[in-house]
Amino acid sequence: MLLQIGDGNDPFSQFMFEIGEADINSWGVVVNSFEELESGTVSSFESFYENGAKTWCVGPLNFYDKVEGSVTNSRTNKVPINQQKNQALVLQQWLNEQVTLGSVIYVSFGTQADLSEAQLDEVVFGLEEAGIPFVLVVRSTTWSPPNGLEERLKGKGLITREWVDQRQILSHRAVGGFMSHCGWNSVIESISAGVPILAWPMIAEQSLNAKLVVEGLGAGLGIVKVRDHQPGSGFEVSRQAICEGVRELMLGGDKGRNAKERAQALGRVAWRAVQEGGSSHQALDKLIVQLRASSAQ
Repeated sequence: MLLQIGDGNDPFSQFMFEIGEADINSWGVVVNSFEELESGTVSSFESFYENGAKTWCVGPLNFYDKVEGSVTNSRTNKVPINQQKNQALVLQQWLNEQVTLGSVIYVSFGTQADLSEAQLDEVVFGLEEAGIPFVLVVRSTTWSPPNGLEERLKGKGLITREWVDQRQILSHRAVGGFMSHCGWNSVIESISAGVPILAWPMIAEQSLNAKLVVEGLGAGLGIVKVRDHQPGSGFEVSRQAICEGVRELMLGGDKGRNAKERAQALGRVAWRAVQEGGSSHQALDKLIVQLRASSAQ
């Protein structure tokens, strides 16, 4: 059965209405971000809620995870991925063998959007032409690299269909760029690691996130899409655009260099935010106090 969006009578619309009403009338919203990143938008965000509502910027949340017995912090030499997965071991070893710091671009487009086989071909051909070492995560179970590509890419790039720990990949010293769909988790994880983004938004709020990264924060570059692209026409980003974007970000063009410097600076600010006395640490303390006070009423 097809439901008319917004007719107000179907269960989904009722559910969304109830969520929206509860959200607006709540006394606060917890955000996976940090105040220094959101200073221009926190007050605007709070204006959507009832008087006195707070925006609790307590992130980046990934910094609170435990890795090898300590809180995740600066960039590491090794990626402690699940030792039981052979592909993960291959990835770990491959990254560890990259001798130049920040020389690898990590390419992943999340778990929601699907790229056509023609578009995946353009991605790998563009990466090959760029000549930059890369790790490409592919969701498709039907796509295969074009004939001869894997042989040509030996030692230069790694293509995997296995799940990878993105946060730890981004924290590896060999990784210096991230071609991303700009889902918020990916954005905040990349910024936390001080890694600039080559933004390729696809669905939902990703275009807004990409705009923030590129224009608002200056921590990335936007990828050029084919003009007048029509769904089903094969691809919307050409291999040439991919090659040029990757090279600009990774090889030290003015825009790429500025994005890298800005991302690294934001990474340092993000780390300070979760330390004792930092903005997110203080916000989390205040949130706990508020929760205790509310539960005592």
